Amino acid sequence: MANRQKNSIYREHRYSQGGIAAVILGLLSMLAFIILVGISAARRAMLGDWSGAAGFTAFAAAFSGMSLGLSSFRETCRSYIFSKIGTLYCGLMVAVWFLTFCVGMAS
Repeated sequence: MANRQKNSIYREHRYSQGGIAAVILGLLSMLAFIILVGISAARRAMLGDWSGAAGFTAFAAAFSGMSLGLSSFRETCRSYIFSKIGTLYCGLMVAVWFLTFCVGMAS
């Protein structure tokens, strides 16, 4: 039998795809935080139920970005800089949202 080689195309990515997604989710979570704080400061009052739903959605995005960033370290790529930045940034946003929820529950 002839020894056949498979012609497969293998491209190594320069950056981790999961890390890039984690950075994007962290930025979206931060944008939601800035918008909700800005609206709350402009109205000088507590916001309605929709702000709680938006905050929880942004918290879920930050948490999923953190787990996506952690799992992106298993990818084969040249640089893991976006994985590091995305994981740390989403972890920071999880902490910010958690503290915001705790302050909201205390008042």
